[in-house]
Amino acid sequence: MVLVAALAVCLVWGGAALGQEEGAGSASGDYLLGAGDLVEVVVWKNEDLSGEFRVRPDGKFSMPLIGDVIAEGKTTAAVNMQIQSKLSLFVEAPFVSTIVRETASNRVYVLGEVTTPGAYPIEGTLTVLQALALAGGFTEFASRERLTLVRGSGDAQQTFFLSYKKILAEPGGDYNMLLQRGDTLVVP
Repeated sequence: MVLVAALAVCLVWGGAALGQEEGAGSASGDYLLGAGDLVEVVVWKNEDLSGEFRVRPDGKFSMPLIGDVIAEGKTTAAVNMQIQSKLSLFVEAPFVSTIVRETASNRVYVLGEVTTPGAYPIEGTLTVLQALALAGGFTEFASRERLTLVRGSGDAQQTFFLSYKKILAEPGGDYNMLLQRGDTLVVP
């Protein structure tokens, strides 16, 4: 009885009640896992099922005994619930803890005529102006009035055309957009 009560407390404490699904937007602001992230899963009193797992490009990772776990777009609390649910078929009252070890998916890309093009991590919020600063600013050949922001892929891809002059004129305005995971900023 005590073990069942403790398990129920742990499930609720993890951020969501059993059976609730995390939304893609995560209203609580919790980190949402993505492809490339490295997670450590600890199954209490079961080292054989515990380990570090990298989220594949398809948004899943594989664990011994239970197979694929859907991780992309989910919080660690939602992943814990999913693993516990699958493990409960094989292990009595499993307790699972998931920890994010690397956040490889939480990056933006700055390309083109900047001093240091590359991938940059998003820590908190990141605007276009801040991303340009991280990339070391413009080279002498940069076309500052023809910045392109590419968001998403496939049919969901969006392209935004931005002007550095307009961003500077109103840094808190619409042109200095907040960047999202996977965004690519191109400076021609």
